[in-house]
Amino acid sequence: MSSVEMTGTVEDFGHLVALVEQTGERVTLTTDGQPVSVLFPAAELAELEHFAQRADRAPIPVPDAAEERPPGPEQHGPYTRYVHADGERMTFTRDRVVVAELRTAGWVEWLEERAMYGRQTYMDPKQSKAFAEFLARQPPVGE
Repeated sequence: MSSVEMTGTVEDFGHLVALVEQTGERVTLTTDGQPVSVLFPAAELAELEHFAQRADRAPIPVPDAAEERPPGPEQHGPYTRYVHADGERMTFTRDRVVVAELRTAGWVEWLEERAMYGRQTYMDPKQSKAFAEFLARQPPVGE
């Protein structure tokens, strides 16, 4: 995971999104060395959100809309940036395909924790079948 100081980054996200797309790794945006936001590959964020929802068995809460209307789509090199209604989350696309997502560092921390709990309860079908067979072979408790 790369870390980049935010000075000057906000003006052009194109090079950061390209880095995320090429390497498949996150980029953490910092201010004075403190994490502020994380730029995710879209597939990694989708996986985290999937497992986080399994943990709570509920949708992930969405931040409230900002008082100001967010700016419209904006080009950053070959990428188009869309700012969500809360003014903090951003989606980057290239040729109408979602490439990367920007989320706040605090929200990412919460999401990773929830996803960890969701993954701990997940067994793929093959593993689940083997576990059921193992349990069927065990003698009853107390005998």
